[in-house]
Amino acid sequence: MKYAIIFLFCLSGLFSRGQELKLSQLKSFIGQPVSSVTDSLTHHQWVVRPELSGEQGKQLYKTFSYGNHESEKSKALSWFRIHADDEVINQLYYQLNGPEPYNLILKEIKLAGTEKKDTQDIDNKQISTYYISNDYIFQTITGNDSYTVMVMPNKQP
Repeated sequence: MKYAIIFLFCLSGLFSRGQELKLSQLKSFIGQPVSSVTDSLTHHQWVVRPELSGEQGKQLYKTFSYGNHESEKSKALSWFRIHADDEVINQLYYQLNGPEPYNLILKEIKLAGTEKKDTQDIDNKQISTYYISNDYIFQTITGNDSYTVMVMPNKQP
């Protein structure tokens, strides 16, 4: 119960700037129950997208969208996808609304003592870069005005 209260307290300030999340906030989702994170996201105007979500056995992924572009009302400002095993989040993808918030998270990743892997993937005009810390693996995916950050735990043997 103590951890649930702490988690909810942390989430109360989480969305003070809408969809712009910090790296520490993204990391706080890892290991949390899907229902808690879903409740928090939907409470702060994120919308569950069932057509982009799914479940197979004990694995699931759930996709959320946030806001709409002024010029293209059918296009979301940001996207968020959680992956979970046994209802516990173990990976997430956060597509940001532009280069400025992306660069802030990238700066946080670099300041967190990560090691940038020399290998970069280029696929479909997108560049993927990996950063490893003792606790987390981060992937940044950029291209075609798309800025995405992936976070997952670094499960070392």
